Amino acid sequence: MDQASAERRSMQLDEIAEALPQRSSALSRLFLTTTSVCVSRTEVGVLRNLRAGPRRITELAAEERVTQPAITLLVNRLQERGWVDRIPDPSDRRAVLVSLTPTGQAVFEQLRAEYRALMHEEMASLDDSEIETLAAAVEILDKVIARLREREQ
Repeated sequence: MDQASAERRSMQLDEIAEALPQRSSALSRLFLTTTSVCVSRTEVGVLRNLRAGPRRITELAAEERVTQPAITLLVNRLQERGWVDRIPDPSDRRAVLVSLTPTGQAVFEQLRAEYRALMHEEMASLDDSEIETLAAAVEILDKVIARLREREQ
């Protein structure tokens, strides 16, 4: 690769690195303004994490990259809505786990359905090649995410 190609590639990588989080965040914000459920991005993240099973407050805080007091307040709000419960941790009776309630699961599934419907509606006008490009981009992003997760371990 010659110098000009290397510089062009480096500039493209910089642009992509900046654009991806911005675009992802914009999609989330735009969706949350249209959904029938009043919910924040962090609340959606907690609901998503709890789908995999009960978690301790400290785990949720680490996964959402917020402080333990902040996640405690958020869990309190979700519990008041009936979306989560606190249950005793069977491995440590001093600790509690936060678990998703059936209502919380239903709310999360409603959010997923609304998001899919919104994206289907907006992407319906794309031509086949654009859809294929987006599908390929998702596969590529999955590879990048997997490599970044490997670094965390």
